[in-house]
Amino acid sequence: MARDFLLEIGVEELPSSACAAVLRLLPERAAGLFAAADIDLAPGSLRVMVSPRRIAVLVEAMPEMQSPRENAQRGPSVEAAFDAQGVATPAAAGFARARGVAVEGLQVREENGRSFVFAVSRSGGLPTSELLPEICSKLVREMYFPKNMRWGSKDLRFSRPMRWLVALFGDDVVPFEVAGVGSGRATRGHRWLGTDVQVASPAFYVETMRSVKVMVDHVEREAFLRAELDRLAGERGLAWADPMDKLHEVLYLVEWPSVLWGSFDEQHLRLPEDVLVTAMQSHQRYFPLLDADGALDCTFLYVSNGDPAYAEQITVGNERVLRGRIEDAEFSFDKDLAMGLEHMVTGLDRVVFHVKIGTMADKTSRLVALTRHMADATGVTGDAAAHALEAARLAKADQVSVMVREFADLEGAMGETYARIEEFPADVAQAIREQYLPDAAGGDPPRTVAGALLATAEKVDNVVAAFACGEPPSGSKDPYGLRRAAMGIVTISFIHGFEYDVRALVGAAYAQLERFPGLVGAEQVVAEATEFIKERLAKFLADNGIARDTVEAAIPTSDVIAVVRKRAAALDAFRGTEGWDDLVVTATRPSNLAKKLPEDAAGEPVDPSLFQEDAEATLHEAWLAVDARTAELSSAGEHYDVLVALASLRPAVDGFFQDVLVMADDEAVRLNRLRLLASVARTVRRAVHLELLQG
Repeated sequence: MARDFLLEIGVEELPSSACAAVLRLLPERAAGLFAAADIDLAPGSLRVMVSPRRIAVLVEAMPEMQSPRENAQRGPSVEAAFDAQGVATPAAAGFARARGVAVEGLQVREENGRSFVFAVSRSGGLPTSELLPEICSKLVREMYFPKNMRWGSKDLRFSRPMRWLVALFGDDVVPFEVAGVGSGRATRGHRWLGTDVQVASPAFYVETMRSVKVMVDHVEREAFLRAELDRLAGERGLAWADPMDKLHEVLYLVEWPSVLWGSFDEQHLRLPEDVLVTAMQSHQRYFPLLDADGALDCTFLYVSNGDPAYAEQITVGNERVLRGRIEDAEFSFDKDLAMGLEHMVTGLDRVVFHVKIGTMADKTSRLVALTRHMADATGVTGDAAAHALEAARLAKADQVSVMVREFADLEGAMGETYARIEEFPADVAQAIREQYLPDAAGGDPPRTVAGALLATAEKVDNVVAAFACGEPPSGSKDPYGLRRAAMGIVTISFIHGFEYDVRALVGAAYAQLERFPGLVGAEQVVAEATEFIKERLAKFLADNGIARDTVEAAIPTSDVIAVVRKRAAALDAFRGTEGWDDLVVTATRPSNLAKKLPEDAAGEPVDPSLFQEDAEATLHEAWLAVDARTAELSSAGEHYDVLVALASLRPAVDGFFQDVLVMADDEAVRLNRLRLLASVARTVRRAVHLELLQG
């Protein structure tokens, strides 16, 4: 037999971030608690639903009894429990007696490669109804939110104050209490449109809530909102837009949504579209509308959680708020136009970037220097380099604009707008906006070469500055978005085919900071920041289909992003070929013995006059040829052929180990042989660190 289960936690309105966190974490947490209690749920039977005033866990066909439990207690080993004739020893008899079972009832099982006797007993499962009160209490008390609060004298930490609890197993209430709130079957409907209502059973929960104007299932709400936005926009031949992804925020702000029209005066369309869209979306969460040519219309759609009977009054209020924001934006825009970009640049020394490393003017000088370094390192010249440097000089100008002070989301966008109005070259204007790209995981990278150079400079300066200030990311905390910045550096390098040394770029970035006192030392910062960027490179390559251990084997071979990518791809392709075993032998056998070479003896070259066996000379000659050949192939970017050449050393390596006693009594001969093996190992490790492969 089985019954449906419902837990509803009623709260004051949750922020959208809390709702998203619940959906991300609660399903796994709830499933884990049921599994730990041996309550077996059918796949797909558990649903979590969230709206602003409630969190619900709904389980279909939950078994009425806990699964039977087996209790297996380990005793002595089989050798100690039975003699040679298979008769139980006193040790076995004593263990059986202590566990309350007959000696004949002991079972032999294997654990960690050894056989032991076990006393095994089974206990019947408890009724699920007896287990649910504790599970419900844990679900409430242990729920995670990004930000929690306490209220009154209660000891519960929760995102918002809890007001009611519904807990039902079939038709029966599951009794429990948290923070003075007891469970029952009474829930509350929409704050203005609904009433309190009793939930008869979990099977009727969704429909019961709909009867009191609550669309409790967020999946249903999203589908409804999208359909309404499509319908209303389509009726006027328009398309709705959501560049700031506000739908996923609005989704958790409404329980009985309605989508309504609004408009603003057509004369405001003189403002840049970025400004109008930001005014609509940033705080108001409205959805702009575009005509067939992609131009912004003077109408918009918005989502209301109020009474549709008062739609006209609600719309008037929303339009009034937006009108005020647009008029403020017009004032700011006109003031900025009168000021001009060049005048904005002169004000950057009054804007602090970071207390330890100066102002936005200091940041600008670093960007110019790093953009020049990038252009030189990547071989970019001519207009592209000149445009990148000009964009770097103007990159932060809009930080002192009135518009960006009003709408922070418009940094870069306003710099581009003002640069175009002042007739700077198009690539300069576009690069100013592109300095922040990609601005999200999987986001678009800069399209222009100038933008790519500037964006790389911007990101590496942010990464190195944070490490120099002693503020690198830690755990899940990354307040400056440095992981995204490092991934952006990697992405831009691939998209634009930039080949440059990351360590050199990081060193150049630190050199721009050296005049500031109290920073973390250069050696530590350069090492840590370089490794941080290369960690993002490893993730990028793994996410794009190259085995993670293959990536790890290629990462230490170079600080040039493009070279690491090519070597990882070559190694990935080489694995499984006929030459793979030969490469493994060539890499591992010399490397394993080369570790015995004392550090103080490693600097000397191999001395052929100390060879005593033909196999030594054979390996030496083969190594010299392969060493030169792989250096030539690597410079040409033929990294697969490098691996083929390395694998060709195997016959000489096998012959050496067959005919040569490496650890000879004569110290000079022994050290010379170890140096030869170390030389082979070094040549291999220029292309691949094979010891990092898992198999």
